[in-house]
Amino acid sequence: MPAIYTIMQTFRKQERLCGTIAIELLFTKGSSIFKHPLRLVWRFSNDTAGYRVLFSIPKRNFHRAVDRNRIRRLMRECYRKNKNLLHELKEGEGCDLAFVFSAKTIPEYKNMEPIIIFLLQRLNQEYAKTLH
Repeated sequence: MPAIYTIMQTFRKQERLCGTIAIELLFTKGSSIFKHPLRLVWRFSNDTAGYRVLFSIPKRNFHRAVDRNRIRRLMRECYRKNKNLLHELKEGEGCDLAFVFSAKTIPEYKNMEPIIIFLLQRLNQEYAKTLH
């Protein structure tokens, strides 16, 4: 298996969005796309490098942590397998992403993956608009 393939198929710590200031900026100044049951919030910035991702499942819809963790694992896996669809960012550029789940039932992988692919492709279109 080529080394590049294994690198692209991982989801490392530096790819995770953490820190209250970065998350606040994302949700206050970011843009969003919605395709039921996911909302993708993004913000391009020059203060970070690469893509950083956050997965959010509201406690209001899923009271049991087991259910929230299951959905989070499912979303993370879909993103990990399809993040190669994202454009390469310019040197010194970064993008913060947040996937927010809004349905009230636990989805299946086969239903979730096409939605994440659609959202990532739309994000590519939005990034292309910023280049022109």
